[in-house]
Amino acid sequence: DRYGGKAIITYAVALSGAALVATPAAAASFGLLGVGVTQVVMGVAMGPLFPASIQLLARWLPANERALASTALDTGITVGALIAVPLSGAVALRLGWRVALLGFGLAAVVFAGVWQRFASEDPAQCRYCSEEERKFLDSVVPRRAAATAAGSGTTTASEGVSGMLEGLMYRRLWAIYCAHFAFNFAMYFVTSWSASYYLDTFGLRPDEASLHLAMPHVVNITVNVLVSPALNRILRSRGCGDLTCRRIFTGLGFAVPAALFRLIPLCTDAYTTTALFSLTFGFMALHPSGFKANYMDVTTTRGGLVSGIGNTIASIASSIGPPAVAYLRQTAESWQPSFSLVSFLCLAAGLVYCTTSSVTPIESGAGKDD
Repeated sequence: DRYGGKAIITYAVALSGAALVATPAAAASFGLLGVGVTQVVMGVAMGPLFPASIQLLARWLPANERALASTALDTGITVGALIAVPLSGAVALRLGWRVALLGFGLAAVVFAGVWQRFASEDPAQCRYCSEEERKFLDSVVPRRAAATAAGSGTTTASEGVSGMLEGLMYRRLWAIYCAHFAFNFAMYFVTSWSASYYLDTFGLRPDEASLHLAMPHVVNITVNVLVSPALNRILRSRGCGDLTCRRIFTGLGFAVPAALFRLIPLCTDAYTTTALFSLTFGFMALHPSGFKANYMDVTTTRGGLVSGIGNTIASIASSIGPPAVAYLRQTAESWQPSFSLVSFLCLAAGLVYCTTSSVTPIESGAGKDD
């Protein structure tokens, strides 16, 4: 929020790329410890990417275009992972893991340079934005006060503390935080444990279950690319406002998976299970147009802070989810409690979001209990 999303993205991508480039040398000099340190550096560097991206998009987009942008951002992350994982494996197999790390690291550093050269913090600084476009965006996108423009970096310590507290004091923000927590918990549950589930339940090794494991991700991308934009256009054409659209996307994205998570343990064959997992991932793909887009609605000056808090809370879910499931499996000797827990979290998060969310910025002066 002080320095702008563009600069943070540049430094984050460049530092993570440098960490990858340094990994082979670190491994040669310090062994596993060196690899661990470079991975920690990369993780810390990439942590601000989501908040910085949300903060930057909010400066450019009117409310009715934020769902599409959030969906595009989420799709890019998914597609990037689907390309990078097999590609890096192929490069490592042919040329060695050191070359793979160096190649991806250098590509990240080059991208950071290209991004810094051509990206713009807001329309006023963009050389490709016409005067007509700037006037339109100025009329529909809330702007920060001139004193807090990116690059000033003049926030005091007391203001920083006040801002952090403000990011925790509004129900409309906690509606997003709860949704993000449940989303990550559910997604990491499936991605972390589905291979074990197919092995335990149907005796399928990961190589035998590769199609079953891949299909949910294919459906997720398909919904992101085709279904979400179409549904958003239909809702808008029928007069649905920003808040109604956000709640419909997030409500469906939690309610249907909550029911499906209850049904999956009852399935007796792998293909039906895969169909239900795929449907679950398909409905979860609606969230970028729901609560994730809502990050851009609820603040005009603290987008990085608010999305950073939400991303941190969601990361906690990603960290505690897998061991929580492991504990439930060990104590109950059944998958049913794990699926029931995820179902409950989805249902609770959907209820909280659909009853307490808002598209009113916290700077508007509305009360903390709006």
